[in-house]
Amino acid sequence: MEEIAWKLPWRKIQFEAEIPGVQNQLELEITDAHPLSGTDPVVIGRRVDCDDVLAKLNDGAYANVHLVWGSGPGAFPEQYPSFTKYETLEEFIAAMDQDSFEYEE
Repeated sequence: MEEIAWKLPWRKIQFEAEIPGVQNQLELEITDAHPLSGTDPVVIGRRVDCDDVLAKLNDGAYANVHLVWGSGPGAFPEQYPSFTKYETLEEFIAAMDQDSFEYEE
């Protein structure tokens, strides 16, 4: 896996105990009706200031997923959790740079 030079507000998933909880929540929220269904997302990072996580998808793309922390699919499982897909790591890094700039202000 590529090494990412994380910038706040993003950080690497770093605590072993953190991984199963966040990964399980993502899997709970990505239902069969969701556009990310079948992409086998694996959480690799998260924001420190909100409920966004970065997941690597099975096609090599990345997705910034805004977890809702519900107990299952909500009223609109094809829309939530909301997400932004990045086809390349470079696309995510550009977005992370912008997030960092806004976070530091």
